[in-house]
Amino acid sequence: MNLTADEIALLIAVGLAVVNLGSVVAIWWDKRRATKGQWRVKEETLLVWALVGGWPGGIWAMRRFRHKTSKKSFIAKYVLAVLLNLAILVAIVFAVFAYPI
Repeated sequence: MNLTADEIALLIAVGLAVVNLGSVVAIWWDKRRATKGQWRVKEETLLVWALVGGWPGGIWAMRRFRHKTSKKSFIAKYVLAVLLNLAILVAIVFAVFAYPI
């Protein structure tokens, strides 16, 4: 299956949109359950969404819903997940340009 550069870009954009939407929904759901005193979404789940690229949506959702913004230990882990995601992105971009197929 040969994809054009435009098709690859579209797949990446759609994938990132889906992951960011998932991150927003996870944070919204956790906030909703927290206000009702119910079982919560695990922090690890929220961090995985950030690690796989959903951190922009996650940051927006945390600010929009005022959720997890004052929990320093979670914010530190979230920043680490963002940095790891960005490091992976830089490594992929470097590999693509340094070793073209």
